[in-house]
Amino acid sequence: MTPRLPLLTGALVLGIATTTLLAGCSGDDRPTPSGSASASASRTAGATPSTGSGSSSSPSAVPSDDQTGSADDGTGPGTGNGSGVETPERIDWSTITQQGIAVAGGGSVVSLAGTGDLWTVVVAGPDGSRTQAVVSATLGRVTSGPFPKDADAATKAADVARITALRTDAAAAAAAATGSASGAQLVSLTLGGSGSAPVWTATLSEGGATKTVTVDGTTGAVAG
Repeated sequence: MTPRLPLLTGALVLGIATTTLLAGCSGDDRPTPSGSASASASRTAGATPSTGSGSSSSPSAVPSDDQTGSADDGTGPGTGNGSGVETPERIDWSTITQQGIAVAGGGSVVSLAGTGDLWTVVVAGPDGSRTQAVVSATLGRVTSGPFPKDADAATKAADVARITALRTDAAAAAAAATGSASGAQLVSLTLGGSGSAPVWTATLSEGGATKTVTVDGTTGAVAG
């Protein structure tokens, strides 16, 4: 009976080895959760719930073209000079005329024309040559020009004669004309008459209608 002991011992060792091998191969077959799935779940759980009624809260991709905003937000109507003011409350005729004269290099104003903020100032030099520029009443400076303005020899000579006899300049004439009628606004002012009796002709707008008055170039008296 002694020879059978090694066989039993070998079988026992083989059985133990087989059991150990099977135990090592067996395990939990459940898949390990991936990191991406966990992050996705976390983001979903932490998302802020919508409080709207279905409309998106993101800003519109198309900018508004509303031109009715306030003047200082950059969308209001303006005069092109950056001020955003079309009709100043007060117009300083002296500043407007002096700006026109300065940019022309000297001379005398022989006409004004405009409305609200922008005024075209025509200046005659010592030889009667004319120059024009656009002046902003709000900014108190030239916004366009100067540009030469055609004038024939007869016009130049007449301007020189009238300017020599002139005692009431364009600024004083504009103030006198607008002051002659309550609420009147100047539309144009032109120097005419003769060399011995210069006269300013002013066109005024008053209550939606226009009227014409004259200002004596020597005395400053208003008629009409």
